[in-house]
Amino acid sequence: MGNCKKHSGGDSNIRDLIKLLKSETNRIENSFESIEKLLGRNEKIAEHLLGIRKQRGKY
Repeated sequence: MGNCKKHSGGDSNIRDLIKLLKSETNRIENSFESIEKLLGRNEKIAEHLLGIRKQRGKY
């Protein structure tokens, strides 16, 4: 019987670890999505700045 409780507790620990891993995976995926959005914004800003500089004849 003691082993049953220990085994059950082990399953609980494994479930908790799986939940934690899923949570961390989601957090990392969200971070990458945020980085992609920032890169997209930076690209648009760079294109805008290059367009202004082209109009002024700098590039």
